[in-house]
Amino acid sequence: MLKKILLLFSFLIFAICPSYAAIFSYDFSKVIAEQDFDGSSTISITVLDDKSSKVLYSKNENKMLNTASALKLYTFAAALDTLGEDYKFETAFYLSGGNLYLKLGADPLLTTNDLYELVRNLEKSVDFKTVKYIYIDDSIISTTPYPDGWCIDDFWPTIAPISPYIIDGNKVKIRIVLAPYRDSMTIVQADKYRFSFINQLQISDVTDIDISKNHADMQNLITISGKIADDSDIYIPVSNPKTLFVARLEDAFGKYKIPYSDKFYFKATPLNAKKVAQVNHTIEDVSVPILKYSDNFSSEVLFRVAGNAYAKKQGLKPQIAGSSLGTTKNAILMFNDFYTKANLDMKYIKIVDGSGVSRYNAASSKWLAQALLFLTKKYKLKKYMEGADEGTLKKRLRYLKGNIYAKTGTHRGLSSLVGIMSTKNDKKVTFAIVVQCFSKSTSMLKAFEDDLVDCIFNL
Repeated sequence: MLKKILLLFSFLIFAICPSYAAIFSYDFSKVIAEQDFDGSSTISITVLDDKSSKVLYSKNENKMLNTASALKLYTFAAALDTLGEDYKFETAFYLSGGNLYLKLGADPLLTTNDLYELVRNLEKSVDFKTVKYIYIDDSIISTTPYPDGWCIDDFWPTIAPISPYIIDGNKVKIRIVLAPYRDSMTIVQADKYRFSFINQLQISDVTDIDISKNHADMQNLITISGKIADDSDIYIPVSNPKTLFVARLEDAFGKYKIPYSDKFYFKATPLNAKKVAQVNHTIEDVSVPILKYSDNFSSEVLFRVAGNAYAKKQGLKPQIAGSSLGTTKNAILMFNDFYTKANLDMKYIKIVDGSGVSRYNAASSKWLAQALLFLTKKYKLKKYMEGADEGTLKKRLRYLKGNIYAKTGTHRGLSSLVGIMSTKNDKKVTFAIVVQCFSKSTSMLKAFEDDLVDCIFNL
């Protein structure tokens, strides 16, 4: 009799509450409500089933919000489609008519050591007694330093000017050395490319250094302020990448005692020129700083390189004779064409750059999720994306290791996360989360984002 009573009691409990998880469920609405959004904050979420493309969950799915760096995944994919997975960013010397031509490849990863290797190979391949002049071909991308819509606090000091002249990320290392008795400091510049400094640093028990400059011009007067506790290295973007590159090239020629005393000239490489030396990095190499570490500079360079290739395929001509087709404008044409052909509704995506830095970029979470679903079916995009506890997802979502591949985005008060994931029920899903005008700390914003990922995982 007692057993019957207990069974009846158990039945009544489960009839009222079907499961324990129903009380403590991973409910999107509850997670969002607990975050206590104020009136100025907006969230947009879309979760799609990969197999059926059915919407599993959505909120404000058509709301146009700023994408931040999540945009990099989509501009990278469009560039990958245009350039191909075998594309190489090649920096090469060509020989024609007794002249040498250095054809720049706008390689975001090109280092001084790479340039030395290139010149060493050149020295082995060419008899410089027969060389008349050396030309640099910089036609691959435009020299416009920043895309439209970028603000001063966006691009300085973290992003160097965009240029076909790239060496060491277009940054120069300086070292700040404290005196033995910590009563003074010295700014050491070992590089030929020099800055002028206003030093407002204070010696302290902690290091918190800030660098700034006069944005009214692009000169090399730098203000260093904040606190310093130990000797420190700082990497500062140069104002004139061309000057830095030519200086590095001259150093390389000097290192290998190449007998060329004239200056470098500038001209396009002839079509019949013979390649005599080259160094390169693959598009997969370049994907690492872009998609795993969200490097704005590399993203913008790739975007323009792809824009150049697209414009040539379309038979476009430069607006000014002799100028490059590798512009942000042509890259945006490429982007829009690519996703239009994928039958995506382009009224829900507007971009002005390739990295997501500009506040003028906007997209709906529905568009972002649908586009990502298309991309993952068309390409093996997962190999380019960051997983849990990697890159900008370091120390995040560790329990989803091997189950989630994503791209993050962050501005002040704004965060985005787009990705693909296997749920606990082995359902394959694609999702996009964008939060804008969040008034709390970035750490709280990311924690909230992770809570939403928990909800998706438990669908």
